[in-house]
Amino acid sequence: MLLISLLIFSVLSYMMYYRYFPVRIKQWTSPEVSSRHVIVDVRDYQDSSRGNCPNIVAIPCGYIKRHSHDIPDGPILVMGSNPIECNVGVRQLIRHGFNVEGYLMIESDKKCNEYLSLG
Repeated sequence: MLLISLLIFSVLSYMMYYRYFPVRIKQWTSPEVSSRHVIVDVRDYQDSSRGNCPNIVAIPCGYIKRHSHDIPDGPILVMGSNPIECNVGVRQLIRHGFNVEGYLMIESDKKCNEYLSLG
């Protein structure tokens, strides 16, 4: 019984850490982003598809494992609408071997082309 309780506690602790414990990567702002960065938008498709963003790869967190081959090489910035999306997105991309330099927070109702001006 004690072993089962310990196992359940450790699984729940890992799940809480994975989602809610902040990643130790810099939070970027819009003016700091340059065209050399690959921006991965991990918001839901309904939120990320509102703007016409040709320089941004839109892959929600649940699809990163399946579509990681679609992400070009280069320094990556993760774009999410809340800290949980950013934490999960950064951790998944690092697990797949990508060089993640930071993350951007954008409101879910904003279009990415209104927030970023990549040139």
